[in-house]
Amino acid sequence: MYIVIAGLSDIGKNLAELLVQEGNQVLVIDRDPEKCAAIAEGSDVMVIAGNASQKAVLEEARVRNSHAFISAAGDDSENLMLCMIAKEVGAKTVISLVDAAEHTETFEQAGVSLQVNPHMVAAAYISRLISQPYVKDYLSFERAEIFEIGIAEGMKCIGRSIAEITTPNGVKVLVVQRGGKYLDENSKIQPKDWLTLIVNRESAKKGTEFMNKWFTKG
Repeated sequence: MYIVIAGLSDIGKNLAELLVQEGNQVLVIDRDPEKCAAIAEGSDVMVIAGNASQKAVLEEARVRNSHAFISAAGDDSENLMLCMIAKEVGAKTVISLVDAAEHTETFEQAGVSLQVNPHMVAAAYISRLISQPYVKDYLSFERAEIFEIGIAEGMKCIGRSIAEITTPNGVKVLVVQRGGKYLDENSKIQPKDWLTLIVNRESAKKGTEFMNKWFTKG
């Protein structure tokens, strides 16, 4: 995919480098020539040292041909402006960081495809690590959450087949992996397996109870 990121904030920089590592083409726009030079020298990220609020710069960045335009600038007002200009020049998918939750509706009205509050994401992630240590990674969406669980010695699910672990409504085991291979529902779960689970928002409490039942030790 070809992705354009406006703003070399810490999040913008880390996101650009992560996307490149995953095999995407990434171009970053930032006013600071030194920041642009630093990321260009240390990675395969392409850069334009310029003002992303200028349509000519977005045209040079081929924003209308991008799979996504992501605004990671300094504040909500600037991010909103950049998103609106990007849409004007033809960006199909527009994503933005939003620091203040009360600004989310404004971004939605402006047609921004997805708004991400980095502080809330970080807080939710830390909360999961504390309350559910068996969760090694998770993704949060508007209507569901996806959990990746590392199976360890002593968990109550050990020796059970995937079919035996009855999930409540709104909770579903998507896949269990072992050594890079997917297991069928009759396979017995073993330590070092990886289980991926999806939980609908309406079933969040049931999902937590299910995970605590099968993935705690004892």
